[in-house]
Amino acid sequence: MIFEIHSKSAVIMSKSIDGHSNRNHRNVIELAKELIRVRSENPPGDQRSIGDFLESKMKEIGLNVEKYDYEENKPNVLGRLVGEKEKPVLMLNGHVDTVPVRDAAEWRFAPFEPTESEGKLYGRGAADMKGGLAAMICAAERIIETGPKLRGSLLVACVVDEEITGYGTKDILEKGYTADFAVVCEPNELQVQTAHKGALEFEVLTHGRAAHSSRPRQGINAIYKMSKVCLALEDYLSELEKVKHPLVGNATISVGIIEGGYKRNVVPDACRMQAERRVLPGEQWDQVKGDLEKIFQKLRDEDQDLSLQWKVLLECDASETPACSPIVQESVKAVSKVTGKEIEPTGFGATCDMRFLVNQGRIPTVILGPGSVAQAHVENEYIETQQLVDATEIYYRISTKLLN
Repeated sequence: MIFEIHSKSAVIMSKSIDGHSNRNHRNVIELAKELIRVRSENPPGDQRSIGDFLESKMKEIGLNVEKYDYEENKPNVLGRLVGEKEKPVLMLNGHVDTVPVRDAAEWRFAPFEPTESEGKLYGRGAADMKGGLAAMICAAERIIETGPKLRGSLLVACVVDEEITGYGTKDILEKGYTADFAVVCEPNELQVQTAHKGALEFEVLTHGRAAHSSRPRQGINAIYKMSKVCLALEDYLSELEKVKHPLVGNATISVGIIEGGYKRNVVPDACRMQAERRVLPGEQWDQVKGDLEKIFQKLRDEDQDLSLQWKVLLECDASETPACSPIVQESVKAVSKVTGKEIEPTGFGATCDMRFLVNQGRIPTVILGPGSVAQAHVENEYIETQQLVDATEIYYRISTKLLN
């Protein structure tokens, strides 16, 4: 076992954990390992085993636990620690599902056999986001063990389906679980992020006319027509790059999937493309979709043989929390204290469950978690073990400050 502790952080931790730093360090790392071993790939989406494990673990440390199925085989698990009063409520929010492993042979270490090496913990979900889940639970455990008087309640929300829709978090809000503040523990290298982009996922279909490939002019090649769409969207990206949000940068658009044709010697009569338009806080869906329709209509006008339809697959809102919110201020203080680095709020370039907490739940929320988003969804995924330790202390400090 190799475990590195940076000197400045180590001094802070040794002062703040009352002589039990080594045990607390190992607790969060060992819990992260246990979570990695429980497979929860989505798709296919069966998250029963991870739900059962979390229910048992949170009961073991002393939380009041509720578990219910959002959908079949997809249980949301919520642990609550109630202080002198039920409110205010701080929610620590993390998702239990991971993306699938495409080819385990390409991994340096077996993806579901967590391995420590050179200060890093490797395994599927290490960064996204079983490390964050482990830190949430260990922070709650430390509150229970050290016994600080809480004025309000801590809600540890372990939710399903973030990798597909995010509707696990949406559902807990619809079931009446709410909070006055929230931390979404997505991997962002322990930054305090107060805004994130949204996303419009959409599909485009072009239709042509089949013909023998030796006589291509007798047909209409749907792939060639789709190429015009792709080039137009690339030009649109250049326009989007001219407008920047102060925290999350510019909006983007990217083509991710193209499928067309069925045989090399047949002019293809259909082509399908899927793409994603990342949206900024404050952008309106009507405007975003209207801009796309203008692009597509211009292509139709320029080419009478272009038959094009498109449809929206998923809308994920952007969101933002004001910098003056107590959750932002206390999070910045906690990170600065634990890491020894003075920080300012930044933005999250991806989309996450914060959107439901802010937009539907009206809950001031930050994104703050161990691990790097650069490690999410990749082979040889890892998290730095020191970030696991620091995240636990950060969540403890935020919880006791806001609820004390």
